[in-house]
Amino acid sequence: MTFVNRSRRFVLAGGLLLLTAALAAPVLAATIAVGIDGKTFVPADIVITEGDTVTWTVTKSISEPHTVTSGTAGDAAVGATFDSKLENGAKLQENGAAYSFTFTAVGTYPYFCQIHPEMKGTVSVHAAGEAPGEAEAGIPMQNRLIGAGILIVTLVVLFGAAIAWRRMNPA
Repeated sequence: MTFVNRSRRFVLAGGLLLLTAALAAPVLAATIAVGIDGKTFVPADIVITEGDTVTWTVTKSISEPHTVTSGTAGDAAVGATFDSKLENGAKLQENGAAYSFTFTAVGTYPYFCQIHPEMKGTVSVHAAGEAPGEAEAGIPMQNRLIGAGILIVTLVVLFGAAIAWRRMNPA
């Protein structure tokens, strides 16, 4: 097999690896944990990526049920996006009880407990592939991926050339 054919294989493999990583990144969603500690959400305000799942879990029971309901107390659209509801009277009451919701749309979602309206929080959802605070960083995520790809291809070509040089010019 000639050097050119080997080099093409290395470059092709590197390019396919980069393409796979770029395509898989949005699919690899995370699960974010929020505790219900007494009458507070811990942490109350979180920042996630589109497609991530948030799981609220009772970590310190107060023998009273809780809900995780989108909106704010008194809004007409309370619970329109997500609502754990009071199934069987006490779904989120005992330690370890949990409710999960997957956020599929970008936006800011306030939430609260319908039984304890003083319990409030916010979920800020960013687009997949966009890092929170990316505007401050100055380099868009897709440009970072392109730069990483160029670096990988350059390293493959340079190491391939070094190997070929050694084979053509034995010491």
